[in-house]
Amino acid sequence: MRPMSDYTGDDSLHLPSLRIEGFRGIDSLTINRFGRVTLLAGRNGTGKTTVLDAVRIFADRGRLSALTAVLDRSEEYAGRVDEEKDIRDIPDFGALFHGRQAKKGTSFTIGLAGDPHTQVVVEVSSTDDMPEEWMSRLGKPAISAQVLRIAFGHFEEFLPVLDGDLDVGRAPWRRRPIRDDDGRPKALRAEVLGPGLLNNLDLDQRWGEIALTEQEPVALRALNLAANHRIDGVAVVSGDTRYRSRRVLVKLEDGERVPLRSLGDGAVRLFGVAVALAGAAGGLLLIDEAENGIHRSLQHEYWRLVLRAAADNDVQVIATTHGWDCIRGFASAASENHDVEGVVVRLERENGGLRAVEYSEEELQTATGQGIEIR
Repeated sequence: MRPMSDYTGDDSLHLPSLRIEGFRGIDSLTINRFGRVTLLAGRNGTGKTTVLDAVRIFADRGRLSALTAVLDRSEEYAGRVDEEKDIRDIPDFGALFHGRQAKKGTSFTIGLAGDPHTQVVVEVSSTDDMPEEWMSRLGKPAISAQVLRIAFGHFEEFLPVLDGDLDVGRAPWRRRPIRDDDGRPKALRAEVLGPGLLNNLDLDQRWGEIALTEQEPVALRALNLAANHRIDGVAVVSGDTRYRSRRVLVKLEDGERVPLRSLGDGAVRLFGVAVALAGAAGGLLLIDEAENGIHRSLQHEYWRLVLRAAADNDVQVIATTHGWDCIRGFASAASENHDVEGVVVRLERENGGLRAVEYSEEELQTATGQGIEIR
């Protein structure tokens, strides 16, 4: 971890900086510097998770799947009455905009700081303003209606998701899926870990991607940080009845097989982070509330593993925390890894807005050494 005065930027990062405008609870925010591993600190409610949501949308180049995933996470739905008079819950896309206002001209942008050509733009538009190409794709409705315009670079698309009648099928809109080979920019690979523990289905899928590869030992090292007995292997087995799902088992050094979850939340969380790091190779890993389930005594070793694996797998990690033990463990681990750039950014509310405060290695060491909290 280098002092900020020595930092010239890492050209290999997908996200060396970030600019967000008009997205959810963020009116305007600039983060000038990200590292290979970046820890976003700040009090509850400052917008740390919203930054992760923004990065997720940026990585997916504004695809509808990313927008709906963000709304699903926060359970933001709007009730609509379909043609059979039944009420259906659909994603409340208006909640994506600052002030929750989905009126024509409202927009949000997400991109690299100082580079408008990298921006994902999501805007409330009208069917009257759609190009002819999109009229032929979707079919023009009988009345003017709101649509969502999504743009990145020279690519743009229009989605009829804002008008309730159009969404539930009353209007004669034809929907032809937009394929990536239609000129849509390629998405960045992005793995997302929420604050909770992965379920067995997710663990099974992620483990299947790395089992018997060079990444398997990394996951085992992560498990052994939290285990009282050495763990030599992992396997996923089918349930013994149709009602029991697949389970993740670990093999202890004495040959005994026990369920992974019997080792505690810390082991499950560490294992989940390790397999996600492997699965995100060449892309991004977003971790919300990174310290959850992991004892404070393990924070230093935990972050050492994350920093090393991020560099080895070419993964850019962005994580959030509001815990001082997590920040202190991160700072001490980053100071030992001079070839891996670790950055702490504190988000704080000021005069009704949001600002980012970046901490150098020297400032972090001073703060942690003197017990000055920067969360």
